Amino acid sequence: MKSIFLVLPLFLLFSFSAICQIDKRNPTIDVIGSAKITVKPDVGVLIIRLKENNLNFSEAIAGLNKKTKDLTSQIASIGFKEEDIKTTDFKIEEYTVYIKEQNIDSGYVATQSITVDFKNSKETITRILNTFAKSNTDFTLNFNFKLSDELRTKVQDELIKLSVESSKHKANLIASSTGVRLGKIIDIGYGNNYYGGMQELEDKATSAVMAGANAIGEAMIGFTPNDLEFIDHVTITWSIK
Repeated sequence: MKSIFLVLPLFLLFSFSAICQIDKRNPTIDVIGSAKITVKPDVGVLIIRLKENNLNFSEAIAGLNKKTKDLTSQIASIGFKEEDIKTTDFKIEEYTVYIKEQNIDSGYVATQSITVDFKNSKETITRILNTFAKSNTDFTLNFNFKLSDELRTKVQDELIKLSVESSKHKANLIASSTGVRLGKIIDIGYGNNYYGGMQELEDKATSAVMAGANAIGEAMIGFTPNDLEFIDHVTITWSIK
């Protein structure tokens, strides 16, 4: 599968953010250039969460380990390398239930997650879901989606270029509309202690499906991950005449 940069509609955010510095000797204008890119994620993350309840501490751990081994074998059968399959977030704690205004000790609950990254494709997602639809092990499954380091770098580079073009466009438009001329660039600002550069827009769902084995059906097998949106900003200061 080739790793390509997806050419998608690019949207410039033409919010006219400009500050004119009042200094009759050396007047300047600060113009914020903004850009937004929508891109398809090229990496999927399979996350499987397991839990085991047992009255005995050791047996809770043993039961969780058995489930983990079973699920890891199923993931490997799809074609993933065992060294790429990670276990995370192991935890065991006392389990109590509230019955008739009393907390009843019900043993222990052990939990753990299994994760593996993969190249995002419908074929791989379908193979994963078909495999786990037949599983006899209890689990919760979901997918997250993200950009590979290579694609993230390309997107960030493109955002910076578009942000600079946006700032230039705004500066020229403001200058021509106000009857002044742009001089040389005095300063360029990018990032700070609170803003480190490219940001992913919030509320853009990256988790595409969550289900137990019994709930995986045709609708889920045919799902398509949402695109991701990223924004960036560059501030350029010009002298004006």
